[in-house]
Amino acid sequence: MRLNPWLFLLAAVCVEVAGVTLMKRASDSGTLGPLLFMYAMIGLSFYFLALAVRDLPLALAYAAWETLGLACVTFIGLRYFGEVLSPARVLGLVVLLAGVILVNLGMPQTSET
Repeated sequence: MRLNPWLFLLAAVCVEVAGVTLMKRASDSGTLGPLLFMYAMIGLSFYFLALAVRDLPLALAYAAWETLGLACVTFIGLRYFGEVLSPARVLGLVVLLAGVILVNLGMPQTSET
């Protein structure tokens, strides 16, 4: 039995967010270790995304991966790095979320027998 592809997609998002957050820390530290760990996390994220697209449509999986990742990274930037949430950023996140919903609604429906 295959694991739910949405679990792989969620794992891909979590690992990507960790990698991107480490990117900020790694760029501040200037040492090689954090950069290598960041690259490993981003690579692992693509691996999980590849597992997810075995069963999910590519457009849906990629749109959800990017949107969820961006929303999480935006929150982390606000909470831990002192970034500001402008109205344009809020609008951008809302538009991305609407795009994921529209991509999902536009997918052909298959019946499982």
